[in-house]
Amino acid sequence: LPVWFARLLGKKSFLVIGGYDICRERSLTYGAFCSKFRGFFSAQSIKKATVNLTVSQYVDRKVGFVFPKVKHELIYNCVNMQTNENTKQKEKLILCVALIESQRTFLRKGIDTFLELAAHVPDYRLVLIGPNKAAMALFPKPLPENVSVFERLPHAELASYFEKASFYCQLSRVEIFGIAIGEAMLNYCIPLVTNEGGMPEVIGRTGVIVPRNAPKIAEEIRQLEVMETTAQRKESRDRILELFSLEQRTKALLTAIEKY
Repeated sequence: LPVWFARLLGKKSFLVIGGYDICRERSLTYGAFCSKFRGFFSAQSIKKATVNLTVSQYVDRKVGFVFPKVKHELIYNCVNMQTNENTKQKEKLILCVALIESQRTFLRKGIDTFLELAAHVPDYRLVLIGPNKAAMALFPKPLPENVSVFERLPHAELASYFEKASFYCQLSRVEIFGIAIGEAMLNYCIPLVTNEGGMPEVIGRTGVIVPRNAPKIAEEIRQLEVMETTAQRKESRDRILELFSLEQRTKALLTAIEKY
């Protein structure tokens, strides 16, 4: 309706395509186009918007493929988080942040693989932050001894985990961008991600693309352990500051508004 009324009144409309609105992952029943009802309205919005603003190359390619006649432009998401510029003393901690509210998001975020990883790195503490109370019932009882699961935390408390973590794992089956990956990198974490969606775009060459296989992920962590990773951690932070800053997104949005 907002896009339709904008068109009716001769106003510009800018539709940000975050990912769900262009996806159809049948195996996970994820995406607007898994439903004919939602898919119809998503398609009409995309077609009638002045321009569709996509948040990753992955999404931009999808929009261009499904709707070749619509206008679309890539403007990356941004990472906006206050951090300490100095490298913190890192602990043997592997972090994952994911808002989990159902079996579907549990699997979509690859939490099953994250939990499997615990047995292969017993000297590390694995911390998952984000499941709601209902989702907590999905986790095995008891949890592995080196795994801690917390519901959604206040941002200040969450930041303290980013500062302490050595590695950040996002083992999703579907992930359009990955804001939490960027926040981790901004805090000098080395990211390990699966080759899905926009995650490889976020990490570039500063992290590791891993298969969804717990023993092999553990092998990558062991290899990183014996390396001097200080420079790599700084490159991770620098990449976020260079490509995904609030200032860059603000400028790009204002430029798009003027252009169209």
